[in-house]
Amino acid sequence: MVKVYYSEGMSHHVSKFLDLTGLQRLNHLTELDVPCIWMSIYTLDDYMRFRNHSGAKIVYWHGTDVLILLGLNETQNNSGEVIPATVLQNIVKSVDCLHVCQNELLKQELATVGIDALVRPLFMEDVDEISISYQYKERPSVYTMVSSGRHEFYGIPWIYEIADQVNVDFYIYGYEGEDTSNVFHFPYLPEEEFNEQIKQHQAFLRLPKHDGFSQCMVKALMMGQYVFSRIDFPFVSYVSSPNELLKFLTDLPAKTESNQDKILLKGFVNNFDWLEDFLESNTFEEEDEWLM
Repeated sequence: MVKVYYSEGMSHHVSKFLDLTGLQRLNHLTELDVPCIWMSIYTLDDYMRFRNHSGAKIVYWHGTDVLILLGLNETQNNSGEVIPATVLQNIVKSVDCLHVCQNELLKQELATVGIDALVRPLFMEDVDEISISYQYKERPSVYTMVSSGRHEFYGIPWIYEIADQVNVDFYIYGYEGEDTSNVFHFPYLPEEEFNEQIKQHQAFLRLPKHDGFSQCMVKALMMGQYVFSRIDFPFVSYVSSPNELLKFLTDLPAKTESNQDKILLKGFVNNFDWLEDFLESNTFEEEDEWLM
């Protein structure tokens, strides 16, 4: 049976992946030779467990983990010393495994340190459970999310720069800033409440300069909403500056229906050919019949 390794920081998303696939979490203390998909590799402990694991392996790269591998984000040992990126790179390259990542940007970045990865965008939920919910409003509302208080990383200054120039309401979840006449801030909300709130909006803003394949972005597309992103993904509107975002948002009130073909998007995400091959060569079991 193939297992999945992940650290607590990824538990929310990966638990959905386990529900979707029927796979189980790896016990890294006892299952040292079990074939494994590494869904998070952020800390030095993650890297050491990866190196010491003797079973066949896949590393699935999401986004921040690539920044850590490249040395653009820091990871430390238990004494607080920063681990040189070359140490992490040497660990990864010393292990025979398959590499898979969320988008072309990550593939190009991994290639700079000698890692060749497949691009297979992954949505860790059942796409059939998400319904079109787009509702036209003369004064549209758009939303975005902030994680870990990093509002600059998530492009919130762009919103502040253009908000008073457009007839749109902005909803920022996960960041408690100061509200204005058309910018509203909310703390982190429980998932069910968040999912209900976002149905009222017409577009999702995804504005980090570096990204994997945002689960919220896929969810927005599946709901029929417009998505504006600083990363040039399929199915989204690419924006490279606040002024470009402003232009798109100025045109938003004229749009009366969703601009996405859900069937095409479903064919784009969750191509599990890489996992099928891995399972077939590493003990295919009845629990994995969802792939057939």
